[in-house]
Amino acid sequence: MEKKSKIAIGVILGILILAGVGAIAGCGGGGGSQGSGTPVVVTPTPPVPDGLPPDPGASGKLTLAGIDVDADGVRDDIQRYIAVNHPDSAKERAALTQDAKVMQAALLDANDKAKSVQHGEEASKSSECLWYTFGSVDVAYQAEISLRAVALNTDERNRAYFLYDSQLGGEVFKGTPYDQLASTCAVDPATLPN
Repeated sequence: MEKKSKIAIGVILGILILAGVGAIAGCGGGGGSQGSGTPVVVTPTPPVPDGLPPDPGASGKLTLAGIDVDADGVRDDIQRYIAVNHPDSAKERAALTQDAKVMQAALLDANDKAKSVQHGEEASKSSECLWYTFGSVDVAYQAEISLRAVALNTDERNRAYFLYDSQLGGEVFKGTPYDQLASTCAVDPATLPN
């Protein structure tokens, strides 16, 4: 038998053996009862767009401020989250970045009542920008809640957020008329492609 034929047969046998092992493992060990195996859920990792700062990993959780290597006012883990989860809309990325900047400033200034009130006003405008950009209060709210979960990923950040929130007690922030919601965005959505 030729060397190439032996290699081909070896590869085919290897694949068949792996397929057989996979089939046995996939049925939960052959116990005969349905559902006895633990299902394996594979979540694909979305590609990370070019130009983003590196993932700070655990180091990004060591301080309240986190890591912001490009000094754009947005923690690197949040910047990456926004880019990966909203790759198809520059408008959504801009609105979420605005929201992230406000949240970061609110956390860092949580001990200051006057700055907290200022950030509360900014947060109100940021939420309105999200509503305008996402086209639905419900969709914008889900995006904002998802972003907040990433932003408040340590006990220290949660405590700072609760302190900031408590500083807002008794404050009222005037809403923007519907036909002027675009003006609440730091970056004019009309200047962005999608």
